[in-house]
Amino acid sequence: MKELKKQWKQGEFHKCYLFYGTETYLIKNYEEALTEAILPPGAEGLNFDVLEGKKATAAAIMDAAETLPFLNDRRLVLVRGSEFFQKGGRKEEGEFLVDFVNHLPETTCLLFIEEKAEKNNRLYKAVAKNGMAVDFQPLTEKEIISWLKKSCKGQGLTLADSTAVYLLRKTDNSMENLERELGKLTAYKAGDGEITREDIDDVCSVSLEARIFDLVRAVAEGKTEQTMELYRNLLRMKESPFLVLSLVTRQFRLILESALLSAQGDPNAEIAAKLVIREFAVRDYLKQSKSFSGEQLQEALRDCLQTDLDIKNGQMEEEMAVELLLLRWSGRNSDR
Repeated sequence: MKELKKQWKQGEFHKCYLFYGTETYLIKNYEEALTEAILPPGAEGLNFDVLEGKKATAAAIMDAAETLPFLNDRRLVLVRGSEFFQKGGRKEEGEFLVDFVNHLPETTCLLFIEEKAEKNNRLYKAVAKNGMAVDFQPLTEKEIISWLKKSCKGQGLTLADSTAVYLLRKTDNSMENLERELGKLTAYKAGDGEITREDIDDVCSVSLEARIFDLVRAVAEGKTEQTMELYRNLLRMKESPFLVLSLVTRQFRLILESALLSAQGDPNAEIAAKLVIREFAVRDYLKQSKSFSGEQLQEALRDCLQTDLDIKNGQMEEEMAVELLLLRWSGRNSDR
């Protein structure tokens, strides 16, 4: 994947590409880079076709791809969200393109952008054979820290690794959001100096996930007063008690799963991959797990699920039900 932009700058293109996966920021970034490389300013209007969803029929795609470019070397045909590459989608429609992809005109670049794709799909195999199929997965912690530092350097700022991790802990760490937060920090620092934790506290938006982490940490440490303060702050921010319960339940589950995987010898990087979370989160969950026994974590999960049922069955009002759950567990930890 890293070589793609270098190839495009050198004028080297495959006849077809498939970009798919969960990291939408990277997909958008590479889509824009390919578009700019193939279509210089002024060539977009006459040499660019975009077909989306059910409008992306095999016939429409073939018609667009067979049209010769005008005053340009290549024509770009972008097919977005066709669902040709997955079961339960429009796989049968995609089958009509298999032979066509094997004989694409040299003057056409065909780009598929999909949420999901199955490697045993015939069209997937045809694209991979004649071009490239790229799975854009979330960056590892090391990769995203490197990206953050490089982005800061481009703005005349420096960012220490530990501060980068602090930023990930405090904010929604999707790449789209991180780009927005870096924009705030750049404006705040005016391109001069090192970004600090204090800068992040001053200008960055704290994610709900980070607030829930602080809430569960207060519960784990037996700090009942702090637990209630954090919970009431969430209510003042108009967060749903039921959503808070859902996220607290998820965190207890991740603490337990991280502890179990670590106990069987899995390194943190593997735990992060299995649980689809960042590696710093694994370290934090393992640290939190030391405040509980395995039995207590399982009991906490059962208690969360029972609270969920009590709310859904109308036996308890949701705000009070969640408050009692948090009081029960923060008080229990302080009694140990």
